[in-house]
Parts: sequence; structure tokens; C-alpha cells
Amino acid sequence: MRRTYHQLTIEERCEMGRLQADGYCQRQIAASLDRSPSTISRELRRNCSRTGGYKPTYANQQARARRWSGSKLDRDAGLLRQALSCLMRGWSPEQVSGRLALEAGSRADSSMRTCLFSVSSGIVEKTSRSSSALSAVYH
Repeated sequence: MRRTYHQLTIEERCEMGRLQADGYCQRQIAASLDRSPSTISRELRRNCSRTGGYKPTYANQQARARRWSGSKLDRDAGLLRQALSCLMRGWSPEQVSGRLALEAGSRADSSMRTCLFSVSSGIVEKTSRSSSALSAVYH
């Protein structure tokens, strides 16, 4: 049994679908794929449709869609503008992160909540692309 986590491959998903269609139980499928039974259970629970059972290609697409796709600052232009605005007023990344968390806590929507690392690394990445933005933030 593996000790580190590796994403299921499309080949493993296809084999899982074939074994399930052949009537194998989750533990037998797990043993066949050298995976934990909990991995198989989670995969089937997440990706079985109510009408058609387990579809490996659909499961692979869903898994790809669930993967992390950048920081919140990459995905939310408004959040980036607000963070840059605070930084241009001389706030530290810690202060920006704290302010965004405070504002997010007062609303049901937590899309404005972001961590200090996101603010620091996101701003450095964004500003390094543009020297004018860099000079605006640090001067």
C-alpha cells in the first residue's frame, strides 16, 4: 500500500469502472488497484451519477475541475484591487489580510477572506510583472 497520496489516473478510473460493472466490491477494487478502500469509496461517492453509475471520463473531468486553480487574488480582480489599494496606502500584508478577514467575517460571503501568504505572494507576483505597479506599491 502506498504511503503518499497520488491522484487517480484515467487508467485507474477506467479499471475501477470496469471492476465495479463486473460486480466487484470496493475492497476488491482497492486491492486490485493497490489503493486504500477509502480512496475508492470517496471516488465512487463523488463521481457516481444517480442514473448511469460510475463513468471514468466524467470522473476525471470532475476531479480536474476540483483541483486548486491559483490563489484568490488570481481569481478575483476585486479582491486584488482592494489588496493593492491597501498596500498603496502603506499597509503591511498582515494588515491587508486582517482587514479582508474582518470584512469577510461581517458578511455571509467569505470570498474576501484570504490568508497572509496569498496577499504577500500574489501581490509580489502581480507587481513583478509590471514595474509601474511595483513602484506604486512600494513608493
